Amino acid sequence: MEYTAAVITVSDKGARGERTDTSGPALAALLQQDGFQLVYTAITADERTGIVRELLHAADVLHAGLILTTGGTGFSPRDITPEATLSVLERETRGIPELMRAESMKLTPRACLSRAVAGIRGRSLIVNLPGSEKAARENLLAVLPSLRHGMEMLLSAGSADCAAQEATIRAVCISERKGTVKKPVEEIQLVPELGIPGDAHAGNWHRQVSILNAESVAAMQERVKIQLTPGIFAENILAEGLRFNQLPVGSRLMIGTALCELTQIGKECHSDCAIRAQTGDCVMPQEGVFVKVLRYGKVRAGDKIRLV
Repeated sequence: MEYTAAVITVSDKGARGERTDTSGPALAALLQQDGFQLVYTAITADERTGIVRELLHAADVLHAGLILTTGGTGFSPRDITPEATLSVLERETRGIPELMRAESMKLTPRACLSRAVAGIRGRSLIVNLPGSEKAARENLLAVLPSLRHGMEMLLSAGSADCAAQEATIRAVCISERKGTVKKPVEEIQLVPELGIPGDAHAGNWHRQVSILNAESVAAMQERVKIQLTPGIFAENILAEGLRFNQLPVGSRLMIGTALCELTQIGKECHSDCAIRAQTGDCVMPQEGVFVKVLRYGKVRAGDKIRLV
């Protein structure tokens, strides 16, 4: 799964343009090398209001899964990143900075002076890192595998091993016209208040994205001679492992890195439906479901859909 991330540099001189920020870009590069989708970077001064504003923007507006800060964790009177971070956290995750300090202590005894904190806001994991590029890189590398597992737990409502509550995406598809077969593509974007850019069903309404069980298609394949390829029932997402039509309307689903809400189960199939004419039958009216996008994300075959 591709996770989203934001990097916020806290530096008076950096914010004034008096110093080139190297820590932020170094962290961004590490995240991208590890497969994260970087959705936001910013530089802000050592001021509580500015730090809080950037954290809230990354967590509540952009819904970044991982938010890293660099700088402002020392003993200077203006080093207030931990205090600003604590003011927006809903829960602390004290083990993360404990591990960072423990690993750094192997390199320098001064690592015990770091006041970095970490914690959770909504479905975002926020972690303070040192301002030094070298120390920021070392600290991130020390905890990155654990951060991934923690993010997976956040996105799966606390259990990273709940296989019965997830499905695997087999194909993602789009079409330019309604009522026609959709064609598989490598990747789709799920955009709030729109759906899938370039798809005929995109718009600010409740049926932005359609999902169909691969099991339903396989069962129908046994009854028809025509090859039922992905997208043939005009589904945007073909997935296996979760019976979406048995979920209640209003259910929240993590589709890849996008958060969506189930809005409708089944639909009316028109008498002149080109898809029904081609296949002789259609499973969408009974077994297809529709969702609207609440949080942006990218989705491709192999990604998971989790009930949250």
